[in-house]
Amino acid sequence: MPDNAGKEVEAKGEPRDGHEADDALHDPEAMRVADEARHGEEIAEDEDLSPRKRAKRLRKLNDEELIALGEEAAKADHWLDVARRTQAELDNTLRRVKREHHDDLKYANGSLVRDLLPVLDNLGRALQAGTQSEDFKSLFEGVSLTNKLFIEALARHKVTPIEAQGQPFDPAVHEALMTTTNPELDNNVVAMELERGWMLLDRVLRASKVQVNKKD
Repeated sequence: MPDNAGKEVEAKGEPRDGHEADDALHDPEAMRVADEARHGEEIAEDEDLSPRKRAKRLRKLNDEELIALGEEAAKADHWLDVARRTQAELDNTLRRVKREHHDDLKYANGSLVRDLLPVLDNLGRALQAGTQSEDFKSLFEGVSLTNKLFIEALARHKVTPIEAQGQPFDPAVHEALMTTTNPELDNNVVAMELERGWMLLDRVLRASKVQVNKKD
């Protein structure tokens, strides 16, 4: 390796101040080394050369050119790694946004359905009152049909009732308002459904309000 290689490589380091940076831009020796590095890159990237010819031409480069070429290759590898990591982060962000947007569309009707549930509750109470008097038979039949159609409409929008009566108490879908002791029922099962709960797909719109059986 030439004796002045170390000095020239050192000169290519970070400038200590603005004057040194300006001097480097106009230094014929620094410009020559940069040109040689670019020449080495052109050889390495020339697709028209066969691997054997490319290797032969690279072997003709002097030490300064090889060092400069190695530094440029290291910089290229660094920025390639940065680009890959940036692309991976962008892909992850796009997937997350797409998933969140899909969930927003999937559950968009949740608020509307939640507002309609009290109407269904009132229909259910009217049905219960109608069973206690024959005078309300016609009303009962009409309300019963309305109730049936309403439930079917909810089902078409993926809204379904939560099973509660006689089921094991599940705090994920049941809300215990009171307890009772019934020896004929298993421990920790729903003894009575006080208010029906509802699901939208796999989400709880409203938990079932229940009475839970507890054995001593």
